[in-house]
Amino acid sequence: MVPPIQDPLLSAGSLVLVTAANGLIASHIVDQLLHYGYVVRGTVRSLARSAWMIPLYQTRHPNSHLEVVEISDITAPGCYDAALKGVSAIIHTAAFNLPVGVLSDDSSVVQNSIKANLNMLEAAAKANTAGERIQRVVITSSSWAVNYPKPNVSMEVTYDTYDDAVVKALEKPNSPKEAGALHGPLFTYVASKIASEKASWKWIRDHKDAGFALNSVIPATCIGPVLAPNEQPYPSTAGFVRCLYEGKNAEMFGWLDPQWFVDLRDSARLHVAAAVLKGIEGERVFAWAETYTWPRVAKILEETMGTKVPIELKDKGVDLSKPPLERSEAYLKRMGLEGWESFEEAVKLNIKSFYP
Repeated sequence: MVPPIQDPLLSAGSLVLVTAANGLIASHIVDQLLHYGYVVRGTVRSLARSAWMIPLYQTRHPNSHLEVVEISDITAPGCYDAALKGVSAIIHTAAFNLPVGVLSDDSSVVQNSIKANLNMLEAAAKANTAGERIQRVVITSSSWAVNYPKPNVSMEVTYDTYDDAVVKALEKPNSPKEAGALHGPLFTYVASKIASEKASWKWIRDHKDAGFALNSVIPATCIGPVLAPNEQPYPSTAGFVRCLYEGKNAEMFGWLDPQWFVDLRDSARLHVAAAVLKGIEGERVFAWAETYTWPRVAKILEETMGTKVPIELKDKGVDLSKPPLERSEAYLKRMGLEGWESFEEAVKLNIKSFYP
């Protein structure tokens, strides 16, 4: 029995568009939307590579309604026009593909990320002008856009916090050395998330007649069950757990610092909340459940799987940042939850997805 959502703006049966629906975070968003009785239209870059989706969700939610459509270029003008027919809300997780290791000396990487977000916002406004009734657009940001992990540094995070060091570097084009000194291979990802989110907020301020409210969800490191482990073998941050267990990409754990975590299911629930609940408008929703360290991940893996993790990890301390979570916790309760999923359970389910 699905618990009723408290005071929804959109009732069950409403159509929600989810972009990049085959991704790690988005696949859980689709799952939660179907769980709560919403109709989902998911966009993917390739239908052929996403053929697993319909059978998966038909098995998980036999009486649900899911449609999958192909949009190969999310920056192309008009690419979303057909997909927005009949849609009441949009959850936009799609992002411009970023090459790992590329620094910000190529401004087109960040600019294309901005373009991908604005293209969706403009398409939604255009659809409303043509008679559609899109009431919410939710964009997926990242905790690294807010506060790149800095172990043992106390910091009060607010709804207006961005990584100022990256923002300043963005204002100085052609500065790869400065970018690399900040976050190395992750700079382009962090910079693109900051720039595209800030551009989206500016866009909605400049287009008050768009007919919809904009929210962003800011997930921390996402760990938890992987819905399609054969099709998502090393999916984003959930793949880090598998890499640690298998002893792969050891160098990665040299630069991954202690930070906040969120279970994939809670991240998805907060995306759904930002799309369908009354009273969430113009808000950054923090999906940050608790802090963690990689040695703690290793300990849980060893206790769960009965074998020693083959990568030696250093104790880097703890993440002392303090995010605003009261609203997020209230939204989870309105979705019928008592609180956050636990870190230990998330790690166990993560590795058991691949090694049942």
